[in-house]
Amino acid sequence: MRKYRYAKCSLPFLTFCVFFTWGISSPLPLIAQAVPYARTYAKSNEAVDNALKEMQAYTGQRLPVLDGFVANADHPLDHYQRAFYQFSIDLLPAGSASTVVRVTAKITAWYTDREPWKSGYQVLPSNGRLELDLLDRLSDKLGGKPAASRSASEVEAPKAKLDLSGLASSPLKSSTIPVPAPTLSARTAPGGSHDEEVPALRAQREEEEKRMRQLNEELQNLEEIRRSQAHPVNLVVVNKASTPVLARPAADSRVLFLAAVDDEFELLEAKGEWIHVEISGPLRGYIRRSNLDLPEYLASRSKSPDGTTADEKPEVFRVEREETRIFPIKWEPLTGKSVKIYTVRPISQDLKETDAAAKLNFAFSLFQKFSEDSSGGAAPGVEGVVVTFDFADGGIIGTTFADLKQMMAGSLSRDNFWKLCYLDPPDAFQPSPQPH
Repeated sequence: MRKYRYAKCSLPFLTFCVFFTWGISSPLPLIAQAVPYARTYAKSNEAVDNALKEMQAYTGQRLPVLDGFVANADHPLDHYQRAFYQFSIDLLPAGSASTVVRVTAKITAWYTDREPWKSGYQVLPSNGRLELDLLDRLSDKLGGKPAASRSASEVEAPKAKLDLSGLASSPLKSSTIPVPAPTLSARTAPGGSHDEEVPALRAQREEEEKRMRQLNEELQNLEEIRRSQAHPVNLVVVNKASTPVLARPAADSRVLFLAAVDDEFELLEAKGEWIHVEISGPLRGYIRRSNLDLPEYLASRSKSPDGTTADEKPEVFRVEREETRIFPIKWEPLTGKSVKIYTVRPISQDLKETDAAAKLNFAFSLFQKFSEDSSGGAAPGVEGVVVTFDFADGGIIGTTFADLKQMMAGSLSRDNFWKLCYLDPPDAFQPSPQPH
């Protein structure tokens, strides 16, 4: 049997996961049960919505620290970084000229584990501080006191996120996903009649059932991703007994250890007759190319016409997966529409080769490929394209088919095209400032 010296396995954004569940996401992450906070205002729905837009409440923001904002985290908070939050806001009628504002905060952060395959974006439960702060600021914005409110003590504490460890051995069932119950203010809006409550409750129930179906679908996709990533495609295999692994790409370099036949290592870079490999964590080494069986994508390109080995560097990214499905993130141009999704992972471990410019260029090449394929009728009904970069500093970039066609036709410049794209997080696609 082959022995794994090192193999990575990660679950993406919910950048797609439940990065891709969100209103996932995203990066794609485990699911934490959110608890809505609600308050009633003696203002019309339109007035409240305009106030929220002026406050930029619908736009996600960076969270400088997690301490004081998260409840029941599974790991120490100093193991998380790049925290980000976004509000899910529902406006419900509450009688004549009154509106119930129901708010849920989704907090996501990158979790770093000692075992790299356990690292990934996770959704953390909010302790209510962000929601109550938004409701207080909305009260100040609208002026006067709200008609009714619910304090944090009246709202059930957030539940721990779902345990996905048993997915491989047990089938997914719709009953396994808990659906948060409607808030009190949504059931009994002040001044609302029974005739007004019934349609609102029916619509709310249908929305929750739809959300439950979407979460089930995302869980199934997560399990498929986990299975497909269990054995990376960029592994090199030792084909000779007692193969030396060296500290430098030189015959007289120090020998780190002797590898056995069928030992596997993750390929970092090909340098002539030497292959740079990752051994474990930060430990790296070099092995002669002749002592290894190379991945098919590299072996097929590394032979010159006369059969000799060429000095060729692997590509920076590779497409792990393609699928067509409903866009699961809350972004108005594509919400509820069918999109083509490319899940991408890095081949190179050099951060300079996987920077913002490299991600934009690779995404652009996939957008071009989709545009060319769809011109022949290969993607009927698809209204957008999404590229998920599934690694720590990755992110998600998406575009509508309409904007893509304008750009490909030359009526939209490339710079203006990027401004119209969905970017999550935006700074993952911004070039790093150059030192002066």
